[in-house]
Amino acid sequence: MSNLIQTLLSIKSPYNNFIERPELIQGYTEDEIKQIEQKYNIPIHGQFKELLMTMGRCSGGILRGDEIYIYRATLNYDDFHNELNIEIQNDPDCQEFIKNMGDIDLVEKKYFAFAGINEHMLQYFMLLANQDDTIYEWDTNEDTVKEFGTLFDFLKYYRQIIGSDITGQNNEVFKRLTTGRLL
Repeated sequence: MSNLIQTLLSIKSPYNNFIERPELIQGYTEDEIKQIEQKYNIPIHGQFKELLMTMGRCSGGILRGDEIYIYRATLNYDDFHNELNIEIQNDPDCQEFIKNMGDIDLVEKKYFAFAGINEHMLQYFMLLANQDDTIYEWDTNEDTVKEFGTLFDFLKYYRQIIGSDITGQNNEVFKRLTTGRLL
């Protein structure tokens, strides 16, 4: 079992009743990672690559959609592709966000929305072109952006705060919330 899985399993929120089934954890292969890079025109590296290779295909309940978007049942191709970045870049309601990021070009920087918490009012994203592990937090209510930490810092935080009344005992619910959707 990888260090990432062991670390995340050791963190428990008292508010989370979701069943974890680490025996089901499955990652993407190196070839599948290359397919994902080509499909979405994004570079995959560092902690993001490690996460996908460790548990990208199935999280075993350690991580789950709808907060973590790579497991989100409603995910579609446009959610991680340039079209969404162009739409955000040109959206008048997002101009303060772009200004707070230093007037960056979201397409050029490969903006990748990773997660949303508190009814998605707090958005967590990466700029994959930066070739680092940094996650940013965008408070869409206050329209503020700050550097959160690394992707693994975010995953540890997520495990501490996430709560769910859903147990995941129903196999279809478990599968829907833990299956990777990038391929």
